[in-house]
Amino acid sequence: MHDGSQENAMTEIALAMAMGFFSVMVLTMMSMGVGLGAKSSMESAVLAPPASSASAAADTVKADDLLVIFDRGRYLGRDLKPLAPEKIARAPRVILAVPPALSMAEAMKARRGVGTANLVVTTLDARWRQALKDKSNAGR
Repeated sequence: MHDGSQENAMTEIALAMAMGFFSVMVLTMMSMGVGLGAKSSMESAVLAPPASSASAAADTVKADDLLVIFDRGRYLGRDLKPLAPEKIARAPRVILAVPPALSMAEAMKARRGVGTANLVVTTLDARWRQALKDKSNAGR
């Protein structure tokens, strides 16, 4: 006769493993955001990890920072005139502003074109985009 203790142990092990896999699946789905509803569209691409709280004070714009606007493959200054590459390289910190609709490949290309290690990448706001549009319309 069989008392079934061997089969009961295997059943218990299988049940424990199934519960463990189910728990991992639920945690994975929650971390991926399944079931949170529709998300709004992403306005800009993330080119760098978010700043830590220790470096949050370093994110303020300083007087000696150089604003560089990337527009249609050109690097422009605050006055929307082309910047010389040597002026960009001499700046202590460069803030590179790119259009929000720029592809990731183009944004990375623009970032590589700025030859400085101290670089902050951001997106252009509506006022800058309008100024660029007005400038291109005036040039026609």
